[in-house]
Amino acid sequence: MDAGTIIFEVEGVGHEIEVTDAYAPQTLRCVLEALPAVADIHCAKIAGCHIMWPVPFVARLEKSSDVLSMPPGSFFFWPERQYLEITYDELQAESAAISYLGRLKGDTAWLRDYAEENRRKQGQQQFEASVYLKDSPKQPLPQVIEEGKTAWSRLQSARRRAWQSQPEDVQALLDRRGLMIPFGPLAMAEGEMRKLHELLWRLWIDDGEYTQDQMAVIARFAIEAAITRVAGFCHMTGVGSALEDGVTCLCDPNLRQDTVLEELVLYCGRIAAWLDLHICWWPMNEITLDAQGRRKD
Repeated sequence: MDAGTIIFEVEGVGHEIEVTDAYAPQTLRCVLEALPAVADIHCAKIAGCHIMWPVPFVARLEKSSDVLSMPPGSFFFWPERQYLEITYDELQAESAAISYLGRLKGDTAWLRDYAEENRRKQGQQQFEASVYLKDSPKQPLPQVIEEGKTAWSRLQSARRRAWQSQPEDVQALLDRRGLMIPFGPLAMAEGEMRKLHELLWRLWIDDGEYTQDQMAVIARFAIEAAITRVAGFCHMTGVGSALEDGVTCLCDPNLRQDTVLEELVLYCGRIAAWLDLHICWWPMNEITLDAQGRRKD
């Protein structure tokens, strides 16, 4: 049934998304509770014809739909990445299960143009949208984030700060210079954080395949490997410290594994998303196509 209207506002123009709780009521509740929000918009890399933005919650898949079955204008949640997405044309080949939430009202031509500009300029320009309930406040209230004293409170603070603004570690990485720097560390850090994010999410959704001790061992192994790359090679020491706090929390018998994993999933996913915004995906793809053409000649 109709559950209301979300406004997706870009460049001063509000576009209505009609949402329904007929397919994924729990996920939709999380979406609505996270509003209003200022979302950073990310270009599609594989499926092609959609835009997406990260949201600060994890949710299990509800009434699974194949992403390739989504018609233009579909609004849905991708559980594995914690992204909300809107399509504007037929998608390219990609395998993903998503939770359908609603539909963009009206023509999608404006979205096609917006997404094309986003795709060509990501890494050079940041794209943002205000997302809010119709006839409700547009801007989120400011948050005061206190630094924690324990590993658990520090991890929570790090997650909240990462969702509030871009961490200093990201800009410090971008400001570095040297042979293949900053692109080398940028690409490596984004890949490492994204892979860690996905591995931890898979542990979070585990339905009993692993014991709590096994989950802790797997998570610690993955995190410690990421720390070596992200903090050691890429010098993102603040991120490294937050991940070390995560390892400490996973070893704490007073903390629930799923609760710690949820914090880590949200933290790692947000760091990966910040890094993703600075990668010029379109020019890199054009360079690759050009190189392939030269090799064929």
